[in-house]
Amino acid sequence: MTLDQLANQVCTKTHDTSAGSVSAVKTFAKNRYQMIWDSQLWNNSLAVVTQSVSADTSVVTLSDTNMDLPVAVKFDTTPISPANYGSAFVLSPNSFSGSGSPSAFVVLPKSDGGAIKIQLLKAPSTSGTLSVLCKTKIRVTNNGVSAYRSLEQDDDVPVLLTTEQALLTLVEADMLEYKQAYAKAQAKQSEALTLLALARNVERSQGASRFEISADHQGEWSRDDWEGGEAQAGWLTP
Repeated sequence: MTLDQLANQVCTKTHDTSAGSVSAVKTFAKNRYQMIWDSQLWNNSLAVVTQSVSADTSVVTLSDTNMDLPVAVKFDTTPISPANYGSAFVLSPNSFSGSGSPSAFVVLPKSDGGAIKIQLLKAPSTSGTLSVLCKTKIRVTNNGVSAYRSLEQDDDVPVLLTTEQALLTLVEADMLEYKQAYAKAQAKQSEALTLLALARNVERSQGASRFEISADHQGEWSRDDWEGGEAQAGWLTP
């Protein structure tokens, strides 16, 4: 559904097809689509970018400025874990200047041009390829061509197809509030939130997905630390 089609449908349902109302609905749609995009990691909001990294390079600025948030990172074929910037700086300060195999990464403030910056802990001792799964900036299609913006042109189509009904209902709620029908607007907003939850569930249950939590360690423990389920380290014994 294009932005123009969405606006016509909402205006028809609210019995107001004046030019001012159509313009207002398009503004509501732009803002609501941005809200929905920001609300979670939708499947169609993810993309993988790769970039060559020279040896001893610890700070990597992604060249693709259409990426917004890093989600997962690997160096060559080895996944590396995210780390909290402050904790890593306090607990493992040498990793910011050392070299070897990158063991983790922290997300730095974006560059002045809006590009993602990643600090590798440690800097790689050999050159390699950094692969980053990212959430992209908001995206639409226009006549089959991707564009990184919200709904702004009449032929723009949201790429989050599972959220179309939620978007329509949210915009209708905004239009009812615009017309000062506050009780009706509140009811529509409640309906929209239900539809948004349904859209999330569709992505989780009807698409290929798997969620698991895996423990990660840096070699702090070995089998010698445990025997018969009891800690052998004296400082762990009550």
